Amino acid sequence: MQEELLNSVIKITKTRDVDSLEYSLISTIQEFIGCQEIGIYKDLQVQGQLVIERSLCLKVLPHDDFLWEDRDVVKEPPSELVSCLQSACIITVQSADGTERRWLPITLQEKPIGAIAIVSKGLSSPDQVLLNAFCRIFENYLSILHENERDKLTGLLNRQTFEKKLKQLLEKQLIDHHKSSYPNDSRKRGMGATSWLAMVDIDHFKKINDSYGHVCGDEVLLILAQKMRQYFRSSDLIFRFGGEEFVLVFEPCNYDSIKAKIEKFMELVRSTHFPFVKTMSVSIGMSRISPYDFPITVLEQADKALYFAKENGRDKLCFYEELIEQELIAQQSDESNDIDLF
Repeated sequence: MQEELLNSVIKITKTRDVDSLEYSLISTIQEFIGCQEIGIYKDLQVQGQLVIERSLCLKVLPHDDFLWEDRDVVKEPPSELVSCLQSACIITVQSADGTERRWLPITLQEKPIGAIAIVSKGLSSPDQVLLNAFCRIFENYLSILHENERDKLTGLLNRQTFEKKLKQLLEKQLIDHHKSSYPNDSRKRGMGATSWLAMVDIDHFKKINDSYGHVCGDEVLLILAQKMRQYFRSSDLIFRFGGEEFVLVFEPCNYDSIKAKIEKFMELVRSTHFPFVKTMSVSIGMSRISPYDFPITVLEQADKALYFAKENGRDKLCFYEELIEQELIAQQSDESNDIDLF
């Protein structure tokens, strides 16, 4: 038993990203404790409101079958889950048939950011001790991964994680595409649905720093990062690439939808009050992503579209494919340009 436990701890701390860490935690809890359902829930930290996402969930089905459920926003979170997040205390409820629901808080920098939800027929005292220990190991290692993956100023994903996160997203979409066997699946996402990558650059940011100082510039970056987290879906990836440049990766949708979404975001930026800055705008370059693209290629294409937007008036949204079609820029060659991922 002790050797198995040690091997499980080694397995949990062997992972190098949050998604893998969550899978390892749930698998380990199920292996040693055995539950009807295990889920991980996160507070998406949306300013002014409580938005909870189910990050991952394992359900045990009859005949020892398992069902993994992917991330989804919880429209009506249970009151016990909300209490767990707000109080950072373990909440336990037992129904008449003996089914026990237990919520254990997960904290980061002494602030509750999520909860582990367990459904079982009741846990023995040793199982409760073991469960609490697994959650604390997860919590401690999550803190290390968070520091490695996140930009220290904005809390967004950092540049070093871009290629890994994009590859994971594309691999998942490729698997989902091959699994899809119903005609309604394609219509559900809309005709011509594809993933998209956007490069976002704050217009005249150097002037803001020079005029009002770097403290003001940092505040502008923080507010813009908060607006992006609030406006875009939790499943969209948002990176700070350094300075005033951000990269966003969107799940599949059609051209009209993504264009309307980005244009509304640009209007949101124009109408936002930033410290000392009366009006501010961003320039954005967009490129399609297919599951077979190299991350650096897509990044270069979006960068060329961004460069065109900034050279032609700023405060513009430009699509790489449109610029090629209109012969406004040259086709991206196979040779890499000066963009570095790290």
